[in-house]
Amino acid sequence: SDTAELAFQECRVPVENLLGEEGRGFQQLAVGLQRERLVAAILALSGAAQALEDTVAYLRERQAFGEPLAARQVLRHRVADLATELEAARQLVYHAAGLFAEGAECVMEVSMAKLYATEVANRVAYHAVQLHGGYGYMREFPVEGFYRDVRLYPIASGSSEVMREIIAKRLPL
Repeated sequence: SDTAELAFQECRVPVENLLGEEGRGFQQLAVGLQRERLVAAILALSGAAQALEDTVAYLRERQAFGEPLAARQVLRHRVADLATELEAARQLVYHAAGLFAEGAECVMEVSMAKLYATEVANRVAYHAVQLHGGYGYMREFPVEGFYRDVRLYPIASGSSEVMREIIAKRLPL
């Protein structure tokens, strides 16, 4: 979708056309931002889960030196680590989404979920490409597209740095 800056100067809005309460635009936007951040986390996780599934299938199918790549312990352990991180991120997102659905104050939890899920998704994408070898960089393999697309998630709806600052401000530092 297109993104553009839109500015109104000296613009008068009739009361009947006012959306929400005057002077509370940022607060209204903040609620939408929490939803948007959860969506970014969920999209990142769903893509990462598919990339990991594709990678497991590739490792089972691809033969090297007479056996599937999946027979190599170092590769199995890397996949195990990625699957563990993915599940931890999924649980964090479930927790934040549950709080959001209840209408609870959850800015910190949503920020944590968005931060962790999008960064895990980027790690999964990186390792999926690595584990596919040269094929991981070819457009014929879906992990190539995910690797390219997943980079947006830690930036959109508030960068990872912004998420860290939101979290830090809510900690008793």
